[in-house]
Amino acid sequence: MQNNLIPLIPIPFIFVGMMITWIARNKEDYKKVAIFQPITTILTVIVALLGLLTPGAVFGYTMWILAGLLLSLAGDIFNINMTKDNILYAALIVFFFAYLVYPIGITIYNGFHFEDIYVAIGLLLVLICLLSYIWKGLGKEWKIPVMLYAMVMLFMVHRAVSTFFGDFFSTTQAVFLTIGTSILFIADSEYSIHRFIKPFKFIIGPFLYPTGQLLIALSTSYFPGIE
Repeated sequence: MQNNLIPLIPIPFIFVGMMITWIARNKEDYKKVAIFQPITTILTVIVALLGLLTPGAVFGYTMWILAGLLLSLAGDIFNINMTKDNILYAALIVFFFAYLVYPIGITIYNGFHFEDIYVAIGLLLVLICLLSYIWKGLGKEWKIPVMLYAMVMLFMVHRAVSTFFGDFFSTTQAVFLTIGTSILFIADSEYSIHRFIKPFKFIIGPFLYPTGQLLIALSTSYFPGIE
């Protein structure tokens, strides 16, 4: 087996865990969610670790991604029943730092580029649109935490898109990072609407969250020259 295919081995099991978690969350079967959501993230951690076996692997970058994934795993433990405010606060704090670790790791290796300015303007408009939609439903206690959290998430997306403008990451990695971080933002936006505007059955979030984390984990593989 080619080394750059090794990180793909856990993916079928991740998708099984993803499907079970989606069904369980919509049925409010939190005991099952408590089992399968963390297991899915653990398998994603393994994907990132297997990236070290691929040609051109960068140990330092992989450690940054692993740190974000392990924080996300801690967040999964808090994030079982998101209807309770104290649990939601704890999960928000943990994921705030998880989604800050990813862009820091990316920026250390990719730096900043002139094109980042245009991306920042576009993402600022996205932030304004989202906050305008959910602002009234947040209440005084949630306005600042949710705004800061959304800003960190879009900073993560910004740094991911920036990988297209540098030469450290391959195009494959840039695609994985950009799509992965973007759908994490979409997943949390869906939850924000569910939580603060109008409750509804989770449609895409339980699929997008593990898929986004998986794509970020896969960015530890496929460095330039091995695509």
